[in-house]
Amino acid sequence: RFIDPLFAIGTGLAATALKIQREQREKYPEQDNSFPALWHKALRLNRIYWGYGDEAAKR
Repeated sequence: RFIDPLFAIGTGLAATALKIQREQREKYPEQDNSFPALWHKALRLNRIYWGYGDEAAKR
């Protein structure tokens, strides 16, 4: 019983990651769309959104 919610969360996260990867591959075929590259892109966009990092300091 305890494992079922964890399995559902894991399955949902995996499906979401695959969908995002597929959409990024179609939208930006020239960019690296591996999972590590998408993770770094998400971190960079999150830092910009919340005002952290070098990108936000340049504004």
